[in-house]
Amino acid sequence: MKLIFLLLTILVVGGAIVWLIDRLFYHKNVSENSDETDTSDDKDDTPAQGCADEGCGLRSICPSEQLLEGACKQEITYYDDEELDAFKNRDENDYSPDEEEQWRDVLYTLQPADLLGWGQSIKHRGLVMPASIREEFLQLAAEHSGNRAIK
Repeated sequence: MKLIFLLLTILVVGGAIVWLIDRLFYHKNVSENSDETDTSDDKDDTPAQGCADEGCGLRSICPSEQLLEGACKQEITYYDDEELDAFKNRDENDYSPDEEEQWRDVLYTLQPADLLGWGQSIKHRGLVMPASIREEFLQLAAEHSGNRAIK
């Protein structure tokens, strides 16, 4: 009886060790590799973490983040806004009212069909919109697309 208990204990401990090694090493490598080759679409059932968008629990990416980051890689396109490149590496809260007005002038001269492309271009160029302009941009994009869930 003691022998069976000893063998059962060794089997359980061995199984736990194998499971732990599998979790720590194999699944870590799989998740790192899947990040590089992730081809999932936004119809994923995984809820978005930290997203403030309404109805966002049905997607892994927030609609507002898709607007600003873009769903796919593209070449940088300028929308007669080259002067905004002077604001590279600025924080969204480090703009003066005059600088915000510069952003606003560009935003409100865009054609509605160019809004999403402009937002993606800004992101690809390493620019961060002022916080107030970002909100106006998201509101305009939502109005144009007819999607009121984007905030």
